[in-house]
Amino acid sequence: MTTVEQFLVALALVESRGNPLAWGDFVRPSGTQCPHPAELHGAQTACLPKAMGRWQVHPDRLFSELRENRIEPQLGETWDHLVYRVLRAIWAHTGLQEGALSCAMYWHLGHWSGPGKPDWDITYAGKFLEALETVGGTP
Repeated sequence: MTTVEQFLVALALVESRGNPLAWGDFVRPSGTQCPHPAELHGAQTACLPKAMGRWQVHPDRLFSELRENRIEPQLGETWDHLVYRVLRAIWAHTGLQEGALSCAMYWHLGHWSGPGKPDWDITYAGKFLEALETVGGTP
């Protein structure tokens, strides 16, 4: 059985290698996708990140999860801690029933899916299962 803490650590490893200062999902001001950050070669000033933190969440996605879970930011709270509370709420509502892999895929896709469905990201699933194993969790 996977604990919420194992789930959170594994998810962070996949999303940002556990880096609470990570930026990701770069786009140009026009909204077009930028190359992978390793391929930017100085073009980074023209590319802006949408995803932030250890769990690589976009502001609009966080806002919707905050509303869904009836969570309000606390005065002085860090981005990292706010996302941590949201993920704990998601886990409390569905993690034990759906399992760690389904919860991770929900976080990744932004909606519920399942193995065999067209939007299921098999590469992401493999990375998450590998990270989960390193922290002693089970799918």
